[in-house]
Amino acid sequence: MHDRKAVARLLLAAGLVLLLAPARAQQPALAGLDPEAEVTPVGRVTLEVEQSPREERLLDVGLAVFDAGIPADASTHSALGIFPEIRKAEAQYIPVLLRNVLQNANAWGVVRVLPDEQTTSELLVTGRILHSDGQFLALQVRALDATGRQWLDRTYLDEAGEGDYPVRESQDPYADLYRRIANDLLAARRQLDEAELRSIREVALLRYAASLSEEAFGGFLQRDPAGRYRVLRLPAQGDPMMERVERIRNQEHLFVDTVDEQYVKLYEQMATTYSLWRQYDREQALYRQDYEQRAQGRERYGQRGSFVAMEQTYNMYKQIKIQQQDLDEMALGFNNEVAPTVMEASGKVFRLSGTLESQYNEWRDILRRIFALETGLPADTPG
Repeated sequence: MHDRKAVARLLLAAGLVLLLAPARAQQPALAGLDPEAEVTPVGRVTLEVEQSPREERLLDVGLAVFDAGIPADASTHSALGIFPEIRKAEAQYIPVLLRNVLQNANAWGVVRVLPDEQTTSELLVTGRILHSDGQFLALQVRALDATGRQWLDRTYLDEAGEGDYPVRESQDPYADLYRRIANDLLAARRQLDEAELRSIREVALLRYAASLSEEAFGGFLQRDPAGRYRVLRLPAQGDPMMERVERIRNQEHLFVDTVDEQYVKLYEQMATTYSLWRQYDREQALYRQDYEQRAQGRERYGQRGSFVAMEQTYNMYKQIKIQQQDLDEMALGFNNEVAPTVMEASGKVFRLSGTLESQYNEWRDILRRIFALETGLPADTPG
């Protein structure tokens, strides 16, 4: 009888843990990864920094907002530990962290976070969040230069350790993952000679020109069946049409710089609460993984399976839910309430509204129409 009561108490305590997080306990931190994939954590990584980079070897980098990796079936979100609004914010937050690391490497030109994939970037980096919580971060990262050459297509995994929490200011538990991506991109760039890097810059400019007017600039490039671009001929030095293209592109970059600043603000607003939420999430996951060891290690003052022990479990759950709700509200606000942007072009002032992506598309459309009016060429529609 005594044994049955003890077993009943243990089952009651274990049941509460499972009730508080029903599926996460059965879906360990790699739930978003392909079970057949052999991916190991990146471990300790030191960022490679170029001391005196030559300007002709620098490329501008566009980091498109990541794919949030949210399944269409909402019934699976809880089992996978996905809070959709937070995940959408993470898709904008993570590129900022990578941007900062790339800037610290001192090996690139201008590094910007973009609202969507800008195929005319000299180097475009895209990503998808496979898994993200307080214990593990897994990303699928791809990088293509303007010629269509693939630099990178890899899955990266990092595991947060005890020493990563609490998160110190300007730090991140998964900093090693971002350093590994930055080092891999730099290794790929170092394999290219100056002629290849110059070709990337030329193709990027001509692809941008063709996006403004295929009629005027489509004949400068050739695309092979594999999707690779090469320059057939270059515009003459001082070509007034190309000067207009560069001026329009610079105006687009001004807007992208404004967008990039808003993503940085999101990062700054979100960092403290987000780090604390991930810390609680990690603690709760570790507790679930080895309940008895956690119970002893935290020196519970109540007997295992008692009301006091279960109350402590619930309090930890309550803390993480509070952080999650705070993040949810913050993320929802950022995702839905973006401040209008005022831009000037050709002596006219334009007020853009809506999401950052819709503002960006509206601004590009305005610039295309301005180019068409100035040159008398038909305005190409994006496609």
